[in-house]
This record gives sequence, C-alpha cells and structure tokens, in this order.
Amino acid sequence: MGKGFAYWGYRPLFVGEIAFVAGLFVLLRSGCLVAVFASGPSLLLAAAMGWALLRTFPYLDTYGSDALRDSVILVYGVFAFVVAALLIEDYRRIDTIISYYQKFLDIYVPVVPILFPLSFYFADYIPNVPGTSVGLVWLGAGEVATHLAGATVFILTGMRKPTPIWTACLITAVVMVGAVSRAAVLAFAVPVVLAALALGKLRPVLVVVATGTVLLAASYAIETTVSGYQEARVSTERRISVAQIVENIASIVGQGGAQTEDTTQWRANWWRTIVEKTVHGPYFWTGRGFGVNLAVEDGLARANSERPLRSPHSAHMTILARAGVPGLVLWAAFLAAWFGALLRAMVLAYRRGHTEWAALMLFIACYVSSCIINASFDVALEAPMQGIWFWCLIGFGIGATMIYRYLLGTDESEASGASPPLPAGAREASPPA
Repeated sequence: MGKGFAYWGYRPLFVGEIAFVAGLFVLLRSGCLVAVFASGPSLLLAAAMGWALLRTFPYLDTYGSDALRDSVILVYGVFAFVVAALLIEDYRRIDTIISYYQKFLDIYVPVVPILFPLSFYFADYIPNVPGTSVGLVWLGAGEVATHLAGATVFILTGMRKPTPIWTACLITAVVMVGAVSRAAVLAFAVPVVLAALALGKLRPVLVVVATGTVLLAASYAIETTVSGYQEARVSTERRISVAQIVENIASIVGQGGAQTEDTTQWRANWWRTIVEKTVHGPYFWTGRGFGVNLAVEDGLARANSERPLRSPHSAHMTILARAGVPGLVLWAAFLAAWFGALLRAMVLAYRRGHTEWAALMLFIACYVSSCIINASFDVALEAPMQGIWFWCLIGFGIGATMIYRYLLGTDESEASGASPPLPAGAREASPPA
C-alpha cells in the first residue's frame, strides 16, 4: 500500500514511529546492543547519527516535529541496529528472514501490476486514509523498482524458483515503473546487471536485454505510427507506454524531451545551489540543520503552500545541505565501510566454496545498491516506505557479515571444541567438519 499504509496511526505516531519505538525496546531486550558495535560500519553509522542529532536538537524549539521528521534520513539507522542485534542474538533468524521474504514476494510481485497503475492513474477515486489527504494505496515508482530489483537478484542467486505467471507479473511491473520514472529504471537495471556479472550469468541477461530491445523497437514503431505520442507536461502525467519508456531511457543515456530535461535541469540547479552554500559557503561545517525547509530557503517553494517541497531529491544532497561536509563525509565513509565489509565476506565465501553465504551477501548488497540509486534521484530515505526497508537491509548486512565471520572462525578452530549449529539455509554452505 506504500505511502497509504505509512499514514495509518494518529499524529504524531504513525506506523513508522510505532515501529521505531518498538524497535528500541527490542534492541534493549536483545542484550546485544554492545555486540552490535563490534563492527566498523556500526561505529561509523553511530557517528553519522550522532552528528545528525547534534544538528537537530538546536532546531527543535523553532521547527518542532519538522526537525525530527527531517532527521530520520539518518536516525532511522536505529532499525539497522535492531535487525543486527536480533541476528546476533539468534543467527537462525537469517532463515526466518529469508522465509518471510519469500512470502512477501509471493504477494507483492503479483499485486504490483494492479495496485501501481491504480494508485498512479486513479488516485482521485481511491479513498483517503482517515484524517489525511493521502490515498489508501499510494505506490511510488522508485520504491517499487527497488523491491523488483531485490526480487530479481533473489532469483538470479538461486534462492527462489519463479513460476511463469510470477515472472510475467515481474516483467509487467518493471515495464510499468520504468515508464514513469527514470530513477526506477536505474534502480532496477544497475543492481541486476551487477548481480549477473558477479554470478557469471551475464549471457542470459544479455539475451533478455537484446530480445527486449527488439520488441521495444517494434512496439515503439507501431505505437508512434498508430497513435501519435505527446510528451507529458509534468512527471505525474507520464503514461505507461513504449514511447514513454524510450523517452526515459533517452534522457538517461543522451538527450530526452523538454519535460524530462526540465526536471533534470531543475535538480542540477538546486544541487549546485546546495554545493555553493555548503562546500563553498558559510555552512561548510554545520550545514543548515534539520528542520528548515530547504526549498523555501533556496527560493524553490512557498512557505505557505499546502504541501511544501522539503527535499532536493537526493539523499546525498539532503545530508550535505543539513549536516554539512562532516555529515556527508561520515555518510560516505559509512557506506564505503558497509559495502567493503559485505564484499570482503562475499569474496571469502566464494573462495571457500560457501556458495549460499556468498549468494546471501550479494543479494543484500544489490538490494541496498538499488535503494541508494533510487535515493540519489528521488525522495526515498527521508520517508518510512523506503527508509525503514533500507536500514533494515543495512542491519541485515551487518548481522550477516558478523555471523559469517564468527561461524568461520569457530569452524577453523573446531579442533578445540564443537562447532555451533548453523541455520538451515547456511548449513550446506558451511565449512566441512
């Protein structure tokens, strides 16, 4: 249900906030709070979150809940600690997560081709969440694309065997979101190609791409001949069509139409303003803090508008503008450390023949990559629909790498004691006794 579900609750406690508070209690109950910080990425994340809080507290009196709302782009990192702690407490939960994720895919992928066009084209006919102006179903193209990318990588790694109907639903959903969002195209395509390269399955992916390109070209020729294509005036008017998909791809690799180029230029201009005011301006060390409306400050929105724009459509630019260069450096260092730890564990697992562990690491890395790509061009990590998923995946990666190192070290020292039981999903990939 996307944004519609996120608005269930009573202001200021919605589903995301309730999960956040519950997660804090779970984190303390696990007894693994200290153990979580035995990981380099966890320490860097804690530093980034601490800096974000320092840039939030001074603005609480002025901006109130807006300051807290803006800070979640980093403070939602608590979810990463919660998931990592639960895995450290009982690493058999890896199988539980995989099992639940399989069930999620069984439901999510088949219903997306129904719910996404419903929320995109018929939003006026969908009832609102009580007490809000948000529809019960409101799916963003970018967030859908990240889940489709995760589902596809999950298939490529061999952790799920798809049925023909399920595969058809996946392809249909990819086409739908790709038609209305360029960020969605990148968020899906890049992680899938990287996964195919890592798994040595690039040839079948290229065959699919070549076949799809031929079909796309033929469909484009037919569509433009039969029904004249009219470029959308704004992004919300983009329709699901072959011509629109071609337009989106053209705007990524070359020169698109006026509408797509206008949105690209709009982002570039705003990002340039943020860089000038922060990197080359007075906000180098502190940023402008969490709470101030960046769009209003930079002259891109009116303060009295009903739903004022708050984000520059890039998580990296948001962090730079609000937390300054130190915040951006901590964010970049954390991402580098997290991906580095996961890739090191994945390479080690491949070398030792622990294929299931390697597949798991690759799946997590590609899923997170998709989230980051989408967040680089859209408002994603600032909202619970994508932010909570992202940080839970981050925690999954931290927990998985710590568990793998522990199990590997235990097996290597098995001569001095018995190895702990492995979760079922990892048992076949474990080192031999």
